[in-house]
Amino acid sequence: MFSQINPQLISNLEKLGLTENEAKAYVGLVSLREATAREIHELTNVPRAKVYELLKVLAKKGYLEVRQGTPTYFRAVDPKQIIGKIKDEFLDCVTETLNQLNELSYELPKSSPVWCIQSEWGIKNRIREILAGAKEELIIFSSSPEYLQEFEAELQKLAKTCRLILIVNELERFSSMPFKFREVTKEFKDSINNIVIDGTQYNEELFIIADGKESIGVHSVGNKREAVVIRMPIVCYMQKLIYSKVLEPSLIKKDQ
Repeated sequence: MFSQINPQLISNLEKLGLTENEAKAYVGLVSLREATAREIHELTNVPRAKVYELLKVLAKKGYLEVRQGTPTYFRAVDPKQIIGKIKDEFLDCVTETLNQLNELSYELPKSSPVWCIQSEWGIKNRIREILAGAKEELIIFSSSPEYLQEFEAELQKLAKTCRLILIVNELERFSSMPFKFREVTKEFKDSINNIVIDGTQYNEELFIIADGKESIGVHSVGNKREAVVIRMPIVCYMQKLIYSKVLEPSLIKKDQ
């Protein structure tokens, strides 16, 4: 019977701070309106030896009410009230944590100019930070239309305020996007399609140089993505020089 309940609901409640069994017990109790520990066990398959203690924990958290007797009955508090309570507590926690973090001011050694990011969210967040901070020029190379489309709205805005140079490996694959692209030479295309280091295949998907001061390169390693952020003007200058040398000559003349 419990298998009919959306497992995503259990997952969402876990993200809100409940354990898996607590989530199952609460969802089961919401379904039954009010029930005994035995009935909840039978509905949810939460181990019978644990279900009573779980219900006591949920009661202390304010998720349910208890009617003492033989047997004892439990009733779920209105989910709207519970979710509202969790939301308020979460926002208070976020605000307090952010304030405390902003108050930290330890003296640290000079920050490293090179950082590696290995989470998908972290990569996209860092790209958006770089795009938002660009003032004069953005040079972007992409071999992945799908990945570049993630930032299409930001690029359209930047095209009005920055010098935007968009370089791709195959013009046809990017034809649906509303930008003017330049294409790299076949030699460069072949070289980035065959990057193998210590037996590991690397595929360059996105590269951005912002104002000649900061760059980020996003590549896939097997089935994972990672990014390298570099804040060294001299390195960014060399990277910019490389991309200026690998464009198809006909496209350079046309653009000039």
